Amino acid sequence: MSQKFKVRKLRDQKPEDLLKDLEKLKGELIQLRTVKVSAGNAQKLGRIGLVRKRIAKFLTVINEQRRNQVKSTTKHASNLPVDLRGKKTRAIRQRLTRSERAQKTLRQWKRQNNFPLRKFALKE
Repeated sequence: MSQKFKVRKLRDQKPEDLLKDLEKLKGELIQLRTVKVSAGNAQKLGRIGLVRKRIAKFLTVINEQRRNQVKSTTKHASNLPVDLRGKKTRAIRQRLTRSERAQKTLRQWKRQNNFPLRKFALKE
């Protein structure tokens, strides 16, 4: 398998097929690790890294498909799942909304209404 593995081909496959192939790769990785323990040949030991990278590519495509599916189902929902929301910064995520900032306590409201700013007429 000297050819470079293309993720483009994986995106066309169905999720069930991806999961089957992923299980095969995981089984192959287990075999390679047992060969490593039993002091196998160096060719197979070099393949461990390739198999791990291929597993990572499979998992990436599976997660992309799941995220896209959730995005399409929650397209018009008012609240998105946490992992689909914008990351931004912690301070931005935790600050008050406009309506929360505009709210006033009863004491503030009374004070503002009972004692408005005074307007003075200036002499010339």
